[in-house]
Amino acid sequence: MQKQNKALLFALTAVLLWSTVAVPFKIGLKYFHFIHFLFITIGIAVLVSFFNLLFQRKLSLLKKLTSKDLMIGIAGGFLNPFLYYLMLFKAYSILPAQIAQALNYTWPIMLVLLSIPFLGQKLKLKNLATLLIGFIGVYLIASQGNPFQIMPSEPFGVNLAILSSVVWASFWIINTRSAIDSSLNLFLNFSSGFLFTLPLLFFFPLNYNVPLAGWMAVTYAGIFEMGITFVIWLTAMKLTSRTDKISNYVFLSPFLSLFFIHLILKEHIHFTTFMGLSLIVASIFTNRWMSNVEKI
Repeated sequence: MQKQNKALLFALTAVLLWSTVAVPFKIGLKYFHFIHFLFITIGIAVLVSFFNLLFQRKLSLLKKLTSKDLMIGIAGGFLNPFLYYLMLFKAYSILPAQIAQALNYTWPIMLVLLSIPFLGQKLKLKNLATLLIGFIGVYLIASQGNPFQIMPSEPFGVNLAILSSVVWASFWIINTRSAIDSSLNLFLNFSSGFLFTLPLLFFFPLNYNVPLAGWMAVTYAGIFEMGITFVIWLTAMKLTSRTDKISNYVFLSPFLSLFFIHLILKEHIHFTTFMGLSLIVASIFTNRWMSNVEKI
């Protein structure tokens, strides 16, 4: 199999796995406090990322880390997984799964906006117009099927889901300053993120008396949202000759996710959710297309 075909296979596998995780999020958060859910999923991800380093024989790279590498890794770990999933899991505990996962996909829009002050990129009027389309999509999703209401029915949950996308975008901007191996950086992020969760357990002691369905959900989330799927995605990025082509497939995930949410959680998918998500993705692709045209 050619490298590009392998890259496509790995990318589509990651997209498929990511599209399923809204379901275990919602199921697991029925039984676990969101902080406990965060602690366990990150703990699983630390183990997965460690064994990935071991399998790739990269543990020796830990000795070569500079203080700058560690600082970037720790800062990245505070943003993701700690702060990002802290906000996202709380949002999932409040909102229907379809709303939380759709709003979370505004991160590419936030990345464009944050790139202006932090990366010195310029925003032209036509780019602003495409972003406005994306924010119209956000409004439609937040309306939860009632686009004519002024305020969303769960404003705190909506704000958390949107803010989580800002945190995710900030994490990617910090990662542009990291020059270390991506698998090693992943381990640093998860390890430091796990350490940030530990003090929270003093205030919210872990409850082990949880039904099997809850444990299955949190284990699935830890392995297939944070752990192995990131490794699969990084493998796809290494194999491909064009990362832009592969990265576009990630936007299949929210639409596939709606299918699983409806099939398993039995949520009625609002027309406004589908339309809002379509506008967000259209906004992202249009903005990328205009950026590529300007480079020609």
